[in-house]
Amino acid sequence: MPKGCFIVFEGIDGSGKSTQFRMLSENLENAKYEVVRTKEPTPQRPIGKLIREILYENKNNVPEESLALLFAADRIDHINSIIKPALEEGSIVLSDRYVYSSFAYQSKGMQKEIDLTWLSSINRYAIDPDIVVFLDITPEEGLKRGDKRIQDHTYFGSLKQQKRIRSVYYRIFQLDKKYLTLDDFKTRKKKKENNIQITQLNNTVVIRIDSTLSINRINKILLDIIIKYLENEGIARKDDKVTEKKHLTTFS
Repeated sequence: MPKGCFIVFEGIDGSGKSTQFRMLSENLENAKYEVVRTKEPTPQRPIGKLIREILYENKNNVPEESLALLFAADRIDHINSIIKPALEEGSIVLSDRYVYSSFAYQSKGMQKEIDLTWLSSINRYAIDPDIVVFLDITPEEGLKRGDKRIQDHTYFGSLKQQKRIRSVYYRIFQLDKKYLTLDDFKTRKKKKENNIQITQLNNTVVIRIDSTLSINRINKILLDIIIKYLENEGIARKDDKVTEKKHLTTFS
């Protein structure tokens, strides 16, 4: 049965998350993996479109709790319409933001703080990704970079809010706890480096990278770690899938 891999990118505004998302997806395609790119809120799905109207076009003012429920609903639709089918085909699914953004941004980044336990409850059907890439940057540095494409600063734009959001990421990713080595995801040896940190959150590998490193350096680090992970997990490349299909046809 085909086996895929679900990789999520997270980070506060200005972290360079979307750039690294694009570069990794291109690198994996060049390495002959089947890649499906997606994002939240979803651009083409009906609930995602409504969220984008609220955030980016300022068409409606809605209570923060309602927005959180819309994100949770969009996520379930995202999982069932895009993520799960791609994983069942053996693809590498890369998502620009996922449930962790809801936890971080909606619990501490909005005008009204929302209880994290409640957010976890309404997102309880979200599947765990295999890998989370957390591009970490101080809010001061992130806001200096200034992403002109982001129009939802009514909710998330102040330095104070970004500090709170980052603190939630640190909490949910347990970045003050256990560490894995860069070379072996199966061990529990403690290892912490200034620019790279790898932790295990349930069944999910969390990779924290200092996003003040150069773009190419971050890209190389990510590619090396993720290719090793895919090889360790036996995730097939396109050529391998074709060979496997031919083998099964021969002996059917």
